[in-house]
Amino acid sequence: MRGYILLEGGAEFGGQMAKPDKRAIELAGGLDARVSIIPTAAVPDNNHERAGQSGVHWFKRLGARQVTSLPLIDRDSANLITIASALRQSRLIYLLGGFPQYLAQTLAGSLSWQAMLESYDSGAVIGGSSAGAMILCQHYYDPDTQRIVEGLNLIPRACVVPHHNTFGRG
Repeated sequence: MRGYILLEGGAEFGGQMAKPDKRAIELAGGLDARVSIIPTAAVPDNNHERAGQSGVHWFKRLGARQVTSLPLIDRDSANLITIASALRQSRLIYLLGGFPQYLAQTLAGSLSWQAMLESYDSGAVIGGSSAGAMILCQHYYDPDTQRIVEGLNLIPRACVVPHHNTFGRG
């Protein structure tokens, strides 16, 4: 049984995503479902700890009881058995926004990505906002190189462009 995918455009914890996030919690198994926040995309600007804690606070505010920000911050941690094990037990895995290329390169081929896929294949929800949504697709637009590049291909034949309302403005 495959799980569910949640794609959000950004400003993930500003309040506008409460309804889809509550639905994701429900699809994950309810308020006691294990929720894992992945702050990896916020590492390049040293914002991962604050962003991860914002995610924990947000999902707890929505009623989730078991929410953790995992210390998945680089390639080494992406290959830790402890983090992969936590991801396998997660029913909602939420990838935060930030730097898509860093996130994609950190996860690609890692034990953590494999664990996320296993969770998804067993019915878990994988969600992402901004960079987190982008890299789940077969392709994504990398704002640093201004090119379309290969994503992690959870969603084949797709390319998500978040922040569409401001895209292309300098």
